[in-house]
Amino acid sequence: MDVTVSRSYLHHVVVTPDAIARVERRSAEEARRASYLALTVGGVVGPILAVVADRLGMPGGPTPLHLHPHDPPHPREMAHVTTFWAADLPEELAALRGWPRVEGFRPVTVYPRALIRRIQLGWREGLVLSLDREASPEVALRLPAWDHRRMRRALEAAGYPILAEGSRLIRSAAPR
Repeated sequence: MDVTVSRSYLHHVVVTPDAIARVERRSAEEARRASYLALTVGGVVGPILAVVADRLGMPGGPTPLHLHPHDPPHPREMAHVTTFWAADLPEELAALRGWPRVEGFRPVTVYPRALIRRIQLGWREGLVLSLDREASPEVALRLPAWDHRRMRRALEAAGYPILAEGSRLIRSAAPR
């Protein structure tokens, strides 16, 4: 199975033929701490210290949760959007070349292909998934600007329904 990964500071977006997954890399609290450190210290030392603290960890970082493990099904067998811990990731997914390696207490959210009605790829919103469900039918996954073209190619190769560029509503043409 081919895997395409968009890596960013807060999360990774993984595109497979069976599903699209969001693997958290840093929580919002961790990102806030690193930016606070960079701004407080300032100058040249602040950003360097923030990078070191990000790599080594900071006191009071995220607490590893010790939950009862469960075996989530393979993405092609999922009927709902499923969130589980990275430690519970099915072995066949973890063994894929390119799958992002994160700590076991990081959440992984899988959006199965059966629920995805269409995908819109935009510069501002990133990857916007329109899901076939009532609660929260649209989910936006941010992507770095340099990964848009590669992700579009991966989505097209996997056969996902991508909304055409011309069918988007342009902000200046929107009714007011």
